[in-house]
Amino acid sequence: MEILKNILYFFRRNTLFAIFLLIFIISLTGAYIFYLVESGKNPELHSFSQAVWWVLVTITTVGYGDIVPNTEVGQFVGVFVIFTGIALVSLLTATISSVFVTQKLREEKGLEQITVKNHIIICGWNRTAEQIISVIFKNRENQPLVIVNQLAEEMVQNLIYKFKGKPLHYVRGDFAHEEILNLANIQHAKTVIIIPNSITGSNQISDEKTILTAFTVKAIQPKIKVYTHIMDKENAAYLKKAQVDDYIISDDFSGMLMGEMVTEPGVSQSLSAIMGKEQNEHITRLPVAEEHVGKTFGEILHFYRHKNIMPIAIVKENKPVSIMDVISRDDSFLDAFIEKKFKEAGRTLRKGPQLDVQLNPPDETILEKDTFLVVIK
Repeated sequence: MEILKNILYFFRRNTLFAIFLLIFIISLTGAYIFYLVESGKNPELHSFSQAVWWVLVTITTVGYGDIVPNTEVGQFVGVFVIFTGIALVSLLTATISSVFVTQKLREEKGLEQITVKNHIIICGWNRTAEQIISVIFKNRENQPLVIVNQLAEEMVQNLIYKFKGKPLHYVRGDFAHEEILNLANIQHAKTVIIIPNSITGSNQISDEKTILTAFTVKAIQPKIKVYTHIMDKENAAYLKKAQVDDYIISDDFSGMLMGEMVTEPGVSQSLSAIMGKEQNEHITRLPVAEEHVGKTFGEILHFYRHKNIMPIAIVKENKPVSIMDVISRDDSFLDAFIEKKFKEAGRTLRKGPQLDVQLNPPDETILEKDTFLVVIK
């Protein structure tokens, strides 16, 4: 009795498997009986495979008519197969539709496991989040994005509709929890952006959550790039301990802009024009082309000015440094000992790439390989 209960429970949990199994059993049984009673009496039936073909055509209600039962038993089998086929095929169609609809609803509710890779995860939500999404899709149209928050379903639906056709995915839950980050497939993510969560309603609580999430992300995936936005400048020290790649502080420049607005009219307005989304001009980053390597910044400045592009800075990403970069390779006892101790402690000198930014460099500055230009275009 217990075995029967387990079998019924298995079939209830695996409806599709149960339906396919029934179709398989009925097809073989019906084909066997049909072949048994029609063989030798039906000139159109020559083999058991033809009987299987007849059952499958009948069970799907196609009915080509190439094989027709000649005996009463064969006709009874045909009627049984027809009615059984209508029920099973209808049930199969409904079950498959239900699976796809359920999966779609789970995706829209943020409950489905994310499978995309090299994606950007945006943790939290506030009035700047939508602008972040717009900028990323503007610069990288096919960049997969995963947002992780606890927004109302109506807001999520509106957001997905607004970015319809874009690779935007949603995960519902507390982004500070490891299981939610795993649901967003953080192991295969490229970048994580953590922004203040307006749902908390408190700057301090929001910053604490941002810092906690930064530590959690780095613990799960140390090589991932993490960018954060905090409200209180005093919390910046914790982000440095978490080894985030970069961060911004709310209203960090508002005081300076207000002062410039009064004392140096035009400065703040120019910055607003560059940063404003309604303007054609915007700041972006261009890789230094191979043919420009070795040339001076002044030459490149002249080159781009003819294209209505204004270079304003040079950016260089300093590559990570590992323990093997600071010890010799002569296989000495001391080197081996240091390397062994670092490995045993699970520590390394390796950190994420740091940015070296030269704003308004001298004209004679030589452009190097693997550097970038920050330009206004």
